[in-house]
Amino acid sequence: MVVLHVKSTTSSPSSPSSEEETEFLHECAATAAVADVAAALAGTAGLQARVLSLCRRLRERCADAGAAGGELERALSEAEAYASKVQVQHNKFLSPRALREHIKNVEKTTASVLQGSSEALCPQHLKSDEKLDSIQLWWAGKELAMDKKLSDYIGTNDKTKIVIRLSLPMSLECAPTRC
Repeated sequence: MVVLHVKSTTSSPSSPSSEEETEFLHECAATAAVADVAAALAGTAGLQARVLSLCRRLRERCADAGAAGGELERALSEAEAYASKVQVQHNKFLSPRALREHIKNVEKTTASVLQGSSEALCPQHLKSDEKLDSIQLWWAGKELAMDKKLSDYIGTNDKTKIVIRLSLPMSLECAPTRC
């Protein structure tokens, strides 16, 4: 399996001028289609951005949650630690399933701590109806064509690790919902 060290720059919905670089590791076969890899990477990057944004917003809004905030703080810390780019340094892969579980756990904990208040629970959702046509993958200064296989660029060696730059259009990044 090829290890992809994915770097993506996303802009914060609350402050579009500030950009945050996220990183994660992804594993795939060298013979995988670039389009399939791009879709998987975009999904994982979107979930990672959603977890980090949700945690950041809840920390801002729930700073004075009091004694019950300990449980919420633990859930937020766990989610942030899992979605952090520090995981790359420890050679840990991000799982979309685990990211979704962290989102559910944070939302459930927030609802119980705030007694169901929906004010702090303005989640961000990926626009799944958007086309993935404008996602770009870059490696070694070249854009990877979606109609090719990954092996066309890196060869057939399955013990390869490469750094990929993921470029997402603004519409595919997490878009805030109105509260």
